[in-house]
Amino acid sequence: MRIPMVDLERLDDELKVIVQKWQALGGDPNFIRTFGRLPDTLKSFLRFYSPLVRKGLIEFRTKELVRLRLAQLNECHY
Repeated sequence: MRIPMVDLERLDDELKVIVQKWQALGGDPNFIRTFGRLPDTLKSFLRFYSPLVRKGLIEFRTKELVRLRLAQLNECHY
């Protein structure tokens, strides 16, 4: 069973802005479209998660390479 994604037009205004910024950086909006069904929960998660990814002692590129390698090791196709 798959969770249907929310159309970009149906996201609330705050999430639309987040999607626009993310796409401008070359990001894929599917994560936000998938979890956009619970906008308040998604926004809380993003406030928690974004600083972990974007800030800290380890540069973003290294964190992204680790994420990609973990996905590969776990045979994650997304």
